[in-house]
Amino acid sequence: MKLSIIIPAYNAETYIESCLTSICTQDLKIEDYEILVVNDGSKDRTEQKVLAMAKDYPNIHLKFQENKGNGAARNTGVSHAKGEYILFLDADDYLAINALGTLVGLVVQHNLDMLGFSSKNVTDSSETDSTDDIGALKMDDVVSGIDFIGKYNYKAEVWWYLVKRSFYIESGVHFYDRKFVQDSYLTPTLFSKAKRAAYLDFDVHRYRQSQNSITRAKSVDHLNKHFNDLSYSIKKLFELRHNLIDQGVSNKLALQRLHLKQQRYVFIVIVRFMKSKIKASELEKMLSDFKTLEAYPMDKFMSLPDYRTPVYQALTFIFNRKYLLYPTLSVYRFLFR
Repeated sequence: MKLSIIIPAYNAETYIESCLTSICTQDLKIEDYEILVVNDGSKDRTEQKVLAMAKDYPNIHLKFQENKGNGAARNTGVSHAKGEYILFLDADDYLAINALGTLVGLVVQHNLDMLGFSSKNVTDSSETDSTDDIGALKMDDVVSGIDFIGKYNYKAEVWWYLVKRSFYIESGVHFYDRKFVQDSYLTPTLFSKAKRAAYLDFDVHRYRQSQNSITRAKSVDHLNKHFNDLSYSIKKLFELRHNLIDQGVSNKLALQRLHLKQQRYVFIVIVRFMKSKIKASELEKMLSDFKTLEAYPMDKFMSLPDYRTPVYQALTFIFNRKYLLYPTLSVYRFLFR
């Protein structure tokens, strides 16, 4: 079997049929791929909808677990996977038609550990199924994972990549029992171990933007968990970067990008904190911790073109200076409370 598609699903009844339909209308033989939906303790009709589709598509398999989060669900999916390659997909996203055959053909032909591709943001109501024209992937485009990090402004979300299952298992990486941004350190850790990686400018994935996204919630408990998980990601990236330095990795651009990703998460923490009602003293504690992890002040944003825009430049200037940050925080909260 060539491919296992792993979909964690929690209360996904609204979009799961659209997601599965997009996968079942691909240019792959049904015996060449499996779809593993891991029901993460859903309380809606997710299970019934998946089982109904499985009657028509025997390569759809439903697995069950108590509600443990999408990371644990992905781990469960990997444990059941039989495909040579793995694709992670979220239940509210979907794929462009007739895209997987091209991807699978290329990863097998070039014996890749990881293959990246393109994604489009879509709204709740849009169904953009067409793909862009594909360019030829040449052997010259195959690089080590470290060089991939240095060459591209890589995306952390795992659904941007096809990953060889044997490589994934041998790497020893797995998802942690955390709700947010697990991909932020898992993906670069995979790349740090990959010997053969490539990027294909091929329009495959659809990321559905929803007003009900878990990252938009504003309750104090929710925000604290988000901040804790972001802080954990910053720490894990710090550890990864220094492990690579200790191993003698000399690709300065790759190390810079990892450092920049750390600081990007600090930027996100500050932006979300400004929109919260949490006391400023809590932000001061976090910034102190981020400083020990070389993530604050955010001095890497201007060293690479990835985020060198007027908005990032202006906000980073303010965020890096506490005598500007805290007055800005107070004014923002006064105006938008």
